[in-house]
Formats: sequence, C-alpha cells, structure tokens
Amino acid sequence: MIKIVSFVLFISAFIWTWCLFNSPSQMGTDVHAGIQSKLTILIEDTVKAKRPSMTNFRLNKMYTEKIEDSKVKAHFSYQFDEEQATQTVSGEAILTKALSEDPNVQKWVLQSVKTGGDVVEFKEGVTITSDGKTETPAAETSTETTPAASAASESSQTAPGIGH
Repeated sequence: MIKIVSFVLFISAFIWTWCLFNSPSQMGTDVHAGIQSKLTILIEDTVKAKRPSMTNFRLNKMYTEKIEDSKVKAHFSYQFDEEQATQTVSGEAILTKALSEDPNVQKWVLQSVKTGGDVVEFKEGVTITSDGKTETPAAETSTETTPAASAASESSQTAPGIGH
C-alpha cells in the first residue's frame, strides 16, 4: 500500500513540475531586453550628469529577473574612468509594471535603486605618509621604501568602500 501511495505522489509531483516548466511565460525575453536597454541608457545618462569629468563608461553586467508578474529586479555593474582612477559600481533596481493606455506598450516604473560594492582602482599609486602628506609618483625623490609606502605606490590598487 505504501508503495502505491509513494508511486502516485511521485507521478503527481512529476506531472506538476513538467507543467510548471512547460507553461508559457507571461513575460517574454523582449520585455527583459527592453528593460535592460533602457536601464543602461538611464544609468549612463545619470552618471554623466553627476560626473561630467568621467570618461570611458562601460556596462560590465546587466540582467533582469522576474520577481512577480508585475515586478522585476535588475542587477547591474558599470565602470568609468575619472582623472587618476577607474571606478566600478554594482547595484540592483526594482521595477514594477504600471498601467498603460496602449495595451501593446508596457510601462515599467523604477521603484528603487540600490548601489553598493563600489571599487576604486588607481591608475598611478599615491603615497600616503604618517605626517598627513600625499605624494604622487612623479613628485617622489626618495628611494627609501617602507612596507606601507611600497604597498601604496603600486601601479594599480583596489580600494573597496570608497563612494561614487
């Protein structure tokens, strides 16, 4: 008797998962692609407006995932150069579907954007001394190095946690 019940449960679970994976999706890949392309343009325009001196904007990562039928989470990471540093910022955004006058056009409202995990990579190291002075590599005349000074004067450093 237990074998029959187990078999019936197994078959019903198998049929349920098969139907779950083979049901048509309410949100097509064209919706995800449209959201991703518009978010990319929005992020680039926002960064350019807030940082006019930035150059070489690059989108490293952008993907979206459906949370609910009317809610999408977008994950992104972008990078740009500014003076002597390259900054990398990653984050996520939540979008909700809004009512549209045209049934053929979908509207998505950007509800929240959260960034974190900022990384600043210096193109040329800056030496920081205990007396509070900073020196650029071109201004250095001393050949004496200490472990802290040699670590700070490497040609490429990563300093996580520095804001954007």
